[in-house]
Amino acid sequence: MELSKSDSNVLKGAAILMMVMLHLFARKNVGDLYYAEPLIGGAPWVYYLAIMGDACRQIYLFVTGYAFYLMVTNANGSLLGKNLKRIAKLYVNFWVVFLIFVPIGMMIGDERVFTPDIGRFVMGFLGISNAYNGAWWFLRVYVILVLLSPVLIRFIKRQPSILLLACSCVLFVFGHFQRYRPFLDVGDHVVVADLANLCWLLATSQFSFVIGAVFAKEKLLTRIGNAFANVRYKNFLCISVLAALVVFHGMVQSSIVAPFNSTVMIVAYTLMTKHKVVTNVLHYFSKHSTNIWLMHMFFYLTIFPDITFAPKYPVLIFLWLLLMCIAVSYVVKFITHPLHRMIERSSFFSRRAIAEHPLMKST
Repeated sequence: MELSKSDSNVLKGAAILMMVMLHLFARKNVGDLYYAEPLIGGAPWVYYLAIMGDACRQIYLFVTGYAFYLMVTNANGSLLGKNLKRIAKLYVNFWVVFLIFVPIGMMIGDERVFTPDIGRFVMGFLGISNAYNGAWWFLRVYVILVLLSPVLIRFIKRQPSILLLACSCVLFVFGHFQRYRPFLDVGDHVVVADLANLCWLLATSQFSFVIGAVFAKEKLLTRIGNAFANVRYKNFLCISVLAALVVFHGMVQSSIVAPFNSTVMIVAYTLMTKHKVVTNVLHYFSKHSTNIWLMHMFFYLTIFPDITFAPKYPVLIFLWLLLMCIAVSYVVKFITHPLHRMIERSSFFSRRAIAEHPLMKST
């Protein structure tokens, strides 16, 4: 019942589809973007499915925490080189997408976003600023979590799981309210405000990472699977639970429930009997998930919104956006594949090379 690499990829594929759904349709006032009928409680029907997508980040973080716990536990040596390779390959994807879309945006995109400013360009290129693409805020958070993962996982291994989850939950709630309903005044200084915002984002991201690591540590998926081993009609039961989550989130329309929702979704996934066609489709989207995350906002918001929403019907818009993202993703993959291979084969990220680097020696 434990998550395999294949399971992780399936969940990442589901998470990226949920992200696209969230960003496209989690709005009550749609204007003339698309046909909203029928309305439920004054909101388009698709809105209630879209807000379930706020679990996308939490699913990805759960899977990351789960996988990193296993990697740190089973590692024979330092993970620093592997983690640096992971970050380097991510930045290669990021830079290729950046250099494709940002120049286009400066020519035909939203002028409020793509202002010709060299400082803005450099900060965006380094991933420090997400001014060109709001979805890029997660880049810094992910890099920090990857770099801290060995320390975090070793800490998680030593601490009682219940206490760890409780403290992590408190930190998450604090970060959530500080981000959406701030009660601490950090002043108006740009750098201080940016660092404070990064702290709140880390606080709202670490909880699901910790949940995933604790699930791996305690083998909770196996325990849950054993508890439901003799339950009949598990697929029907799990689908009913997922439907209940949609109703619940429709009543509690806050992302504060996202870690809870994502954990229930992952447990339901492990209990269900999966159809091969569904898993193959999600595997396919998982292969493009990084590129879809990095580029989809350019299509629906800042450069090509008219083209994206041209089909007018939510299902067609969703499929059309995915089609455009995947088409460009193949171009990105064509460029990045040889660069990823060079990074993977490079000895620059080896433990010895890192240890002998002048900067490391000076410390």
